[in-house]
Amino acid sequence: MIEDVGSLTVRDLLEIGVLGGAELLAGERGIGTEVGDVRLAADLTAVEACAAGDLVILTGHQPYLVEVALRRAYSADVRAVVLVKPSTGVYHDPSAATLSFANRLGVPLLHVTADDPLLVADALRTAVRRPELSAARLLNAVTARLVRSRTDPRSVIAILSGELHVSCAVISADGTAIEGVSPPGLPPDLLAGSVATTAEIDEGFAVAVPVEIDRTGHVHLWLVSHGRGRNRRWAEAVLQISQVASWALGSWVAAERLETERQARSRGSLLAELLASGDDVPPQLVQQAVLAGWRLDGWHTGVYAMPATDLPDTATTERLRVELSRRGLHGQLVEGAEGWSFWLTNDSEPPQSQHRELTTRIAQALGCCPLVAGVGRPHHGVSGVGRTLAEAREAAGMTGTAKVVHIDELGVRRLLSMAAETPALVDQATRLLEPLTGVEDGQLLRTLAIYLDEESVTSSAAVRLKVHRNTVTQRINRAEQLLGVSLLNPDERLAVHLACRAVRAGDE
Repeated sequence: MIEDVGSLTVRDLLEIGVLGGAELLAGERGIGTEVGDVRLAADLTAVEACAAGDLVILTGHQPYLVEVALRRAYSADVRAVVLVKPSTGVYHDPSAATLSFANRLGVPLLHVTADDPLLVADALRTAVRRPELSAARLLNAVTARLVRSRTDPRSVIAILSGELHVSCAVISADGTAIEGVSPPGLPPDLLAGSVATTAEIDEGFAVAVPVEIDRTGHVHLWLVSHGRGRNRRWAEAVLQISQVASWALGSWVAAERLETERQARSRGSLLAELLASGDDVPPQLVQQAVLAGWRLDGWHTGVYAMPATDLPDTATTERLRVELSRRGLHGQLVEGAEGWSFWLTNDSEPPQSQHRELTTRIAQALGCCPLVAGVGRPHHGVSGVGRTLAEAREAAGMTGTAKVVHIDELGVRRLLSMAAETPALVDQATRLLEPLTGVEDGQLLRTLAIYLDEESVTSSAAVRLKVHRNTVTQRINRAEQLLGVSLLNPDERLAVHLACRAVRAGDE
């Protein structure tokens, strides 16, 4: 468990990075002892003056002085001996005999590279005597670097890792690390709440701080830091500093979301203009499309996806992009007011036989989303984008019980729809269905149309209408009585179905 102790041990001082790149040379058996104070010693007199609980920093590294310091540590319960190695100049590494002596005594012997031993002593003394001041210094250092640098996940992780000597990751609510590496052995429930928390994990502790919380209190993004050691004070310091970093990340998330929404609206407007241009696309529009990263040459195959029932949530666009990509479908995805336009581009015209495979892969991609989709034929060039998407949108409107329909698979349904758009047929259809107009607030006519679209399958119509199948049966019986027809008669059923399509087309 994370230890609730007031003093730092030699191990803590090594693990929290107060000693910088210090290296433990020998005496590992004693690194669990607590340090009470820090002393500088340049000669034998200063070494002899060291007392129990002290950590001794030797400014000299002569072999005899090191051995005396180790003996004093053993006899007077001095916690550790630190050698300061200058970055330039002469330095004598401790001999093998000295290292063996430290191991026998169980006295930690460390060395650290630094030009000024006073700075090393000051950092250690502050950490030991005033841990809150040491944490404040780190907080100031992290804050200053955050102000001067970018606040994207990679930069924030680099700052925290460099200043706190911890490993960090930005993790989504499902546990996916979008930047950095998730610490091993992370408890599953650590990301289940909505507040900053600390937990013990392998070789240390983990601190999880929420970055983005929605209106329901659900956290979408976490900043997780993995520190070594078990000292509670140090874990709390990491948590507090991580909270400051999480605020910076929260600002980055907000800015990225605004930019993403702006680009989505821009792409939607650009596509709408492109589709409205038909076969005569102006050069400036082509330029905007190219700058948006769209490929306009080649053969384009369009897909239009739309909600099957209720409107999906705001995360659908990204989820749809990921699912399409997983199936090897890499193309342009543009969100619109009523659905999503997507198109693939090939250098040469795809063979007709490929459309069934494409339809299957798109259906797999849509498996996690409440969407249906239509697929258009391949069309060439700039104007081909509009043509194939128009076909895809037409097919999406006539999926029926299918998840995905290719324009060439519509057959009779497409012919029925085209016939239903003629003015004379619309007039005749309106007169035929007039007895149902306004009955039950339009539910009778709507039930009839959906029932026929679902190939007279009562259970399928009930699912789409969200009512009991008996209700559908009762409504259909009443509709037959009011119209004076029998839907068991193929001719009369076809005529009524055509009339329903024609009236619906006229209303649209």
